[in-house]
Amino acid sequence: TAEDKRLATQAAVFLVAPIVVLIHELGHVVAVLAVGARVVSFHYGFFEGAVGFVGNITPAQDWFVALTGNLFGAVTALALVGLGLRGERLRPGLRYLLILGGTLQVGYALIGYPVLSLTSNWGDWIVIYDFSATPVLSWATAVAQVAVLAGLWRWWRGSVRHSLFAIASGQGERVAALRQAVRESPVDEAAWLELAGLYAGRGELGLARSTLDQAAAPGAAPTARIHLARARLAIIESRWSAAVIAAGAGVEAAGPDDAETVQRLWANQGLALASMERPTHALAAFDRVQPPIVDDARVRYGRGVARLGAGDPDGGRADLEAVVRALPAGNWLGLWAAARLAGRIPDPPDDADRPNYMRRAGPPPAPIAGV
Repeated sequence: TAEDKRLATQAAVFLVAPIVVLIHELGHVVAVLAVGARVVSFHYGFFEGAVGFVGNITPAQDWFVALTGNLFGAVTALALVGLGLRGERLRPGLRYLLILGGTLQVGYALIGYPVLSLTSNWGDWIVIYDFSATPVLSWATAVAQVAVLAGLWRWWRGSVRHSLFAIASGQGERVAALRQAVRESPVDEAAWLELAGLYAGRGELGLARSTLDQAAAPGAAPTARIHLARARLAIIESRWSAAVIAAGAGVEAAGPDDAETVQRLWANQGLALASMERPTHALAAFDRVQPPIVDDARVRYGRGVARLGAGDPDGGRADLEAVVRALPAGNWLGLWAAARLAGRIPDPPDDADRPNYMRRAGPPPAPIAGV
């Protein structure tokens, strides 16, 4: 449930971190003893810690002590992710906690803490990356860190975030079946579209976008319908340039049976160009749209805005008035059209029932979800 997910997220942030931090500090202790030095202090503050030691050690041994704590923490975090991925008998909330908490700690260990340490001139990473004292070890660490991050990023994009979605949504079997379908038949546009629609319908637009981008790659299913889905998703996310490019690619990929899809591609390209305040180009796209799609209220709205921008007030007003007449009172697109006719924007939506951080100070940039 949504409450389960909220609690699991809070636990991933506030309960996993102290465990990983403790193991990080114990890693330093192990390394200090391994090089023959002596621990003289041990501080553990749940989210931070420190180990003090004395001994006649070399710069390389100092590098080893600094690195070992971070390795202990990163490996522990990766183990939590692996346990969450493979622990199919565990409760979904616990699996979500393990994967998310482990992922956050891996990111902090390999990115967040190094950046914080190097920019503040404090902590382990100024020792690890002391190129004057340990040039070979420091350069080897840098190369290894880049390689590990690249591998983890591919793992995250290719598997982990899909599993996290499957666990949180309760759609594990469906996600697995659809991912298997696109692996076995990458030219099957229906499976790609269903998978992307499943992600988008649950609010995971990033997953939907990457899925459609994979479908549009050479060797997969770069069909007109795939590009139409990419264009529409780009408009939903206000990525106007991406929508224009996707729509153009869809027109080029269209076959003789894609006449209606091509009409929708031109309509979406026109909407994106109108939102980019490129009215002349938008009107050129809208001129290619025919009934019944050209009569869609979203298209009429976009064309009306483009006509106003291109210096055709009569045509623009006619389109916007048609939108107002066609839609019921209170419809957001109708309110926008009426506001355009009056030369203003509508008032911000009533978000009194939302938390402060979710309240909107103004209307969205475009009340259109694509065609």
